[in-house]
Parts: sequence; C-alpha cells; structure tokens
Amino acid sequence: MQALDALSYILETQPELGAEGRVLFLRALPSAALERFSGRLTCEQPWKPRALALEAAGYTVSRDNAGPFQTILLMPERQRESVLGDIARAHDLLAEGGTLVVALHNDWGAKRTEQQLTEIAGEAQTVSKHHSRVFWAVKNKPWDTTKLDAWKKAAAMQRVLDGRFWSVPGLFNWDEIDGGSKLLTEHLPATIHGAVADLGAGWGYLSDHLLRSCPNLRSLDCFEADGAALECIRRNVGNVPTHVRPRISWSDVTSGIGNTKYDFIVMNPPFHDGRDADHLLGIKFITTAASSLRSGGELWLVANKHLPYETMMRDCFEEFHTVIEKDGFKILHGERPQAHVQKHSGQRPRRGGR
Repeated sequence: MQALDALSYILETQPELGAEGRVLFLRALPSAALERFSGRLTCEQPWKPRALALEAAGYTVSRDNAGPFQTILLMPERQRESVLGDIARAHDLLAEGGTLVVALHNDWGAKRTEQQLTEIAGEAQTVSKHHSRVFWAVKNKPWDTTKLDAWKKAAAMQRVLDGRFWSVPGLFNWDEIDGGSKLLTEHLPATIHGAVADLGAGWGYLSDHLLRSCPNLRSLDCFEADGAALECIRRNVGNVPTHVRPRISWSDVTSGIGNTKYDFIVMNPPFHDGRDADHLLGIKFITTAASSLRSGGELWLVANKHLPYETMMRDCFEEFHTVIEKDGFKILHGERPQAHVQKHSGQRPRRGGR
C-alpha cells in the first residue's frame, strides 16, 4: 500500500515524530518502521483480517483505546465522512503538545484532507511520496472544535433509509441498499429454516430480511469482518420482533467460521480487499460456506455478473444452478456440499467473536 510506504518513509526520515511517549496507530498495518516504537505502540484496526495480521506480526492490537497519546498515526479509509471522523477522534485521544500524523493516497483526497487539517489545527507540515501525502499537526493550541464536532457527528452511527436501519459511514453501501442484496432478498425462499448463517453481513440487511421473512429459523449467526458494523447489526436485528436471538461475530470468514453446521447460508461476498479487486475473496467465502453446511445444506449467494464463481460452485456442491441474472447481478444456488468439501470441514477454529 503506497500510503503505508509513504508513512514508513516519513517515520524513518523524521526521527522527532513519535520520539517519546505513547503511540497509537489507527487503522494500522504492519511496517518495519514501527519497530522504533517498541513497548510504546498500540495498534487499532477494525478490519478483522488486518487485525489478525498485526497480531501475527507481534503487535499489540486493541479496540476503544483511551488516551492521551503523545503521537497518533492514522491511515484512514477513503470514505470522506469516515476520514474526517477519524481525525476528530484522534484529536480527542491526543495529548496536549502531541502530534497527529496522517498518511493518505492522493486518489483518496489527500490534498483536500491536508487542507482541512490545516484549517482546524492552524498549521501542518506535509511531504509527498509514493503517490501519497503524509501530513502532521501539533496540538499545541486549541483546534477548531466546532468543525471537529461536526465531523464526529457526520461520521457517527446514524439512522438511514427513512430511519429503518442503523449504519455508519465507511461501511459498504452504508446509506443505501445494495442492488445485489436487494435482488437476493427477492428470490430467497421463505422456507429457509433451521440453523442459518449470513456471511459478510455488513450492517445487517440480509439478516433483517431472514428474520422477518423466514418464520422457521431456529438460529441466525451473522459474521462480519468490519468491526464498525457490529453495533449496527446488533441494533438492526434487535429491532425485529422474533424469537430468534442472532449471534454476531467479528470474524474473517476466509479463515473459517468454526465447527457449527448450518442448514442454510446466505451471502453477498466482498470482492475487494481495500481498493484492490480480489476475486479470490468470493471463492474463499464459497469454500468456507460449503464446508460449514450440513450434508443436505444449501448456499444462496449474489454476486456481480462478471465474477467467476460458477466453477467453484460446481466443485463444492452436488447440485448447482444460476437462479437469475439481472441488472448486472446473478444469484447462485448450491445444494448438498460435495463429500470432499465435507471431510475437510470443522477443522478451522472460529476467529474472534462478539
């Protein structure tokens, strides 16, 4: 990632940054440049696969950290409200006299974000490197709290779609219903029953539909990698009048979802890792789903029409067919996982949870 390369360059060439005190890295990624903060660094990463990678590399990863920190490093995602909300939160966690360092790719609005930081902080320094900008400001005088409060409000969890759902900026299709998910709900049978899972649940649209439309559910497990979505899912499914109490897990689906066997699995799998397209993500979702179904279980999924999932579906299921292709999407349905998939199931531990 070029923004990480730029940040690493700055940390190596500006030794005064983070020279003393506690250091917090928001939306952190591993880097050799972080070794200088050994014993003083805390990482925060809401995306479960990246959090696991940080832990595997030996970094301390925690959530909902308490300040103050003398230095805060931030590599925000590209969604505008989310970027500014991260800066506002960093300000609140920053010690007086502390420094906020932001690294952002040029295509993600780096120049504009630098200008906005300068406006609230009074001044900022910047370096351009690796098609990115790294800019930093010191909290040595009051920042513009009126703007900071507005940024926090805009980035907070809020009601969307005429107040029906809770969501938060930065999530996939955070304030609208994804066309693929909507198409899937129009074709899911009301006869879905028993133990059911929603893989990559987002803010909970598919789970809400299952709870409202399938009266014979016995249980519903919602798996989602983005920690920012978990409270949204909890609130959204909690508003449904049903006897089922969904379980919500902060999980990397590609690493497995534990030993539970499901009667049905539904999903709208991701096909991007950050900004880069990765078709293997959907394929990994399919293999995880197939290995987590009972011998007579069914998988219902929606995907963009161009994604090459049919071969994997045929390899994983005894019966497979395309339900419909419409508006650039396709719904795929698999029944009865193949024996070679079943024999490898239940061997991967469940990662994370809530």
